[in-house]
Amino acid sequence: MDKKIGFLMVTGLSLLLAGCGNQNNSKSVSSSSSSSSLLVAKSNVKIDSDNLSPQEAVSLISTYCGLRYGGNWAAMVKQAQKDGLQVNLYPSSRYQLSDGGQGVAYDVTAGGASQGLVYTVNNDNVNIYQNVKQNKKSTKLATVSKAEMAEYVNKKGQGKLVNDLAAQAQVVDKRNGDSNASSSTSSTGDDHKYGRAGIIDVPSEMQGTWYSADNDSDSTIAFGTHSLTFAEGSDRETTQLYKQDPQFGEDEDNYTSEDVQNATKNWGKVSFYNVNGSRWLNLRGWTQSAGDGSSYTVKTETIDGKQVKVLVQAGGAENWTQAVYYQSKDMAQQNADKKFDDLHYEDDD
Repeated sequence: MDKKIGFLMVTGLSLLLAGCGNQNNSKSVSSSSSSSSLLVAKSNVKIDSDNLSPQEAVSLISTYCGLRYGGNWAAMVKQAQKDGLQVNLYPSSRYQLSDGGQGVAYDVTAGGASQGLVYTVNNDNVNIYQNVKQNKKSTKLATVSKAEMAEYVNKKGQGKLVNDLAAQAQVVDKRNGDSNASSSTSSTGDDHKYGRAGIIDVPSEMQGTWYSADNDSDSTIAFGTHSLTFAEGSDRETTQLYKQDPQFGEDEDNYTSEDVQNATKNWGKVSFYNVNGSRWLNLRGWTQSAGDGSSYTVKTETIDGKQVKVLVQAGGAENWTQAVYYQSKDMAQQNADKKFDDLHYEDDD
């Protein structure tokens, strides 16, 4: 069965990062701004700058800046490993930046509180700032393409850090309305707009990146604190996870309204249920009125005599197993289409 049956396909926010280019420093960066130490221990994980999800893009930029400039950028990245990475989108006119890029300022934070770490995008390049404050002029540190960033991060052996940060990263668009008001609602999901009644906290054991080679295709699922990113080939779709107000679903017009569908296309409604001793997270489209959606749980299986945690994706009327995800690509490929005795498959009967 196609593992994407019932899976919510959405369009993530674009961070407008693309392509290669030559580094174009707006001024010389002093040696005191460079970081002489690594953010985490080296790994062999490599980052490809093509087809990055919004979460992966902000994670790459943050990791690069932490390595290259140290100081507040490095401190923020280290804090984000504990509190989660979040980028808030504002109109660049909110600040007095020397290069406002294409009109969007990306305020990168650890946990949501602004730390003055901002970037803008101009064509294929990222303009980097620090110590940014409203009503105060800010001069950029440098302009760097994401391809150069990936090359630098890979050289430093920090690719795994990018992936780890991306798994829990959030992108919050605060460009509509008053920024202070959106600060208290957009990140929590408690504004009840379109039936949104609060964010969903993904169980900690689910968080991180999982890999599968089932059904003749390679795919990944990355659970963040309040989000899910599904990737297959060059396609990546990110869903922000919320609880839906039951009264919203009682009005059929909410599900058929094109305006509501467009506004909530990257939202997923989540519920939890217990089956056969396992607690499942069920995900459906925000305006999905039929179908069972996709469900996920973490189980422990025995593989080659070892206890291994796996992420199970299931769906359909009897919660049939559609795919099994592992914590490494190698293990996923070695166990492609493997069946486990304690899982329920559609062809069991």
